[in-house]
Amino acid sequence: MKLEKINVKTRCDMHLCGKVAAYRIAGGGHPRFFGGAGLYLCKDCLKKLYEAIGKEVVPKSPDNLIKKAVKRRESND
Repeated sequence: MKLEKINVKTRCDMHLCGKVAAYRIAGGGHPRFFGGAGLYLCKDCLKKLYEAIGKEVVPKSPDNLIKKAVKRRESND
């Protein structure tokens, strides 16, 4: 999937929004993703979607420097 900023005037695809879309989520070559056209979102709806996804998918925090050093010492022994 790709997120593209668009210049064409088209409406946001979210239900009852009606604002002008600023972004397009393309299917990345998948022809059946929204009929091949993609999903058009305004800035506000994109932000709400991002926040909703962020509540469900939480990234794993990276190892700190002490844990990395310990793992490196263990692998060298």
